[in-house]
Amino acid sequence: MAFLWRYFPVAHDIPQSIVEHLEEFRRRVLWAVAGFLFATFVGLWQQNRLLLLLMRPAGLTHLIALTVLEPMLVKFKVAVVFGLILAFPWLLLQALMFVSPALTEREARHVVPITALSVALSVVGVVFGYLFVLPPSTRWLLNQAGSVMSVQITALSYVSYATLFLAALAVTFQTPLVVLTLIGLRLISRSQLRRQWRAVYMTITILAAVITPDWSPITMLLVAAAMAGLYELSLVLARWVFPGRELAPVAGEEHAG
Repeated sequence: MAFLWRYFPVAHDIPQSIVEHLEEFRRRVLWAVAGFLFATFVGLWQQNRLLLLLMRPAGLTHLIALTVLEPMLVKFKVAVVFGLILAFPWLLLQALMFVSPALTEREARHVVPITALSVALSVVGVVFGYLFVLPPSTRWLLNQAGSVMSVQITALSYVSYATLFLAALAVTFQTPLVVLTLIGLRLISRSQLRRQWRAVYMTITILAAVITPDWSPITMLLVAAAMAGLYELSLVLARWVFPGRELAPVAGEEHAG
């Protein structure tokens, strides 16, 4: 994919006026909105299949609507979420096309790999949550009703719960990108992260507890294990991407001891 960076308009040596910047911004926003609307239209076209797909991890066959507007709101919400997911690479591309004239050729070379990594991590996060976390999480929550309560799941509440949880995992799976960025900017070193492993894993445990909607030990363990694996992977990637970078002192580190 390295050849793709050439298609970005790297023109940092050509000054542009405020009007030209605003015109370029307007053009990119229009292209981004057009792509999102097209993806949302596809979601509206396949709304029933998407809703059934979202219900499958919980083993649900039907949902309840409490108001006249709820069926329409649910289908629209499913279509919008699908539109955001489908159009995410396109939205990133438009943002990068807008800022690319300010980049040097060396910086522009990292645009496509970073974008591809971000999209791939988001997809992996959503798939991981859909296949391995959402099913046991939903079953555990439903089992809390026991024999004394009858659970009636409304369509809007379930769709909100499932989409919010999957979105949180998509963001959480950006951990390698965040770690690589911090090391690349010399805000922290790989050796520092290794020394502070207790604090890192405590943070991972807390985040896993916050992200999981049910707080069940199994779900939190799955999310925490995934985050820990991504963190360790990011350190391995950092050693390969930035060889010797951990030897470079971070600002203030050389005075710390």
